[in-house]
Amino acid sequence: MYTALYRKLRPDTFAAIVGQDHIKRTLINQIMMQRLSHAYLFCGTRGTGKTTCARVFARAVNCEAQNGGEACGTCRPCEEIAAGTNLDVIEIDAASNNGVDNIRDLREEVRYPPAGRYKIYIIDEVHMLSTGAFNALLKTLEEPPPHVIFILATTDPQKIPATIHSRLMRFDFHRPSITQMADALGGFMAEENIAVSADVLEYVARISDGSWRDALSLLDRAAALYFDEEISLDKVRAITGSVDDDVFFAMADALFSKDATACLDIIEDLSAKGRDFGQFAEEMLYHLRNMMMTAAKDKSENYQEIIRLIGTFSQLSRSMRHAGGHARLMLEVACIEHITGPMQAAAAEIAPKQTKAKAKAKPTEAPVPEIKKKAVPEDIKAVLLDWRNFVLEFEPMLAPFMAKTRAGFLEDEYLYIVCDDIGTESFVRRQESAIQDKLQAKYGPEFKLNIQAKIHYDGAHRRKYNIEDDFKYADTPIAKLKNAIDFEIEEN
Repeated sequence: MYTALYRKLRPDTFAAIVGQDHIKRTLINQIMMQRLSHAYLFCGTRGTGKTTCARVFARAVNCEAQNGGEACGTCRPCEEIAAGTNLDVIEIDAASNNGVDNIRDLREEVRYPPAGRYKIYIIDEVHMLSTGAFNALLKTLEEPPPHVIFILATTDPQKIPATIHSRLMRFDFHRPSITQMADALGGFMAEENIAVSADVLEYVARISDGSWRDALSLLDRAAALYFDEEISLDKVRAITGSVDDDVFFAMADALFSKDATACLDIIEDLSAKGRDFGQFAEEMLYHLRNMMMTAAKDKSENYQEIIRLIGTFSQLSRSMRHAGGHARLMLEVACIEHITGPMQAAAAEIAPKQTKAKAKAKPTEAPVPEIKKKAVPEDIKAVLLDWRNFVLEFEPMLAPFMAKTRAGFLEDEYLYIVCDDIGTESFVRRQESAIQDKLQAKYGPEFKLNIQAKIHYDGAHRRKYNIEDDFKYADTPIAKLKNAIDFEIEEN
């Protein structure tokens, strides 16, 4: 059976571990001087080698040779631990064994002496333990048997109680640098006789965010897909759903020049090619970071604009993690808001100045308040009948979002703007003032707007007319109006 690269290339000695020199040196010194701690805490982001280092340490302390603090790899304990058959090394996944009963069983087991030198418990994702489980573990960590060593690994040390934390020797695993990681990946690929271009190694090291497992898994996929071919950057980007650097420059130019149409065209092209919008946002952020560093050195006039864009895409990247199926819409909204925001702010700043200038020119004239006619149901019905034409009048940057809306009416004083989804609703709400102005300019009266996502509007419709099914309200007044609208659309 084929073994995945991240498993096959997993280090089995301290020397084979890339980086983490501060941790390796301390553990080797402790082994050589026989000054081992009874409990360790390994902290760090995913894929940085916490569990691997714990296994290497377990082999080294139980090795019969212990040559310079390293495991020999040939004695019985070394071979058994490498094969996962040694009963003295117990790995526990706290994510699935997080109850107090699991820790009570562990407390019973630690009493029994090991077959070798030490019994070592490696508890992965230890922050997932319940409060009761941590309390049960506390007593054992306070007075452990002399033959037991605990190694607790976690990606979130803040969730570990202080009473547990204070009884552990903590080691923080650092992300490897991009250069360090790319060099090591190049060596791994050479060992496996996999042809990879240098720019691929740098790219994989960057997007894996310091995770060896992620990096090797990606290269493994590329090697399987492009068997007996050199793995190029374009091939890897096709796998990850990323894009060429030219696209990032084009997007930055469009945002700098306030060209919303160009932004939307780029996003449409990304969608047509099946690119990952979350990945695009992440890489755009990295691209902007490089632009910021260059602009700072060159004292570019675009520096402040780049800083603002970094803020926009940083927030966007965080939001996209929970975007579901609305990633494209969120990217479109972020780009358009970045473009229109300064224009709206400038208009808000200019308006008071114009008002002051007019007041200064005519100090004796008192302003006459404008009396706006309020919309009545007949006005609302007229807008409903004309909604499809109305949304076509919006400028290009708003039109794609207004096309995802329809007008609604529940026989009250509101004109409902019903949005296809929650993402569209969020954007349309921020444009309410502009929509109100356009409605009044086209139809005359002032409308009271109620902007809702379709799912909420449909619920309100059912409650108002006491119906369970959208298809069973033919006799309601709103249904008759809907039928008239549908007829009008078919006629046109």
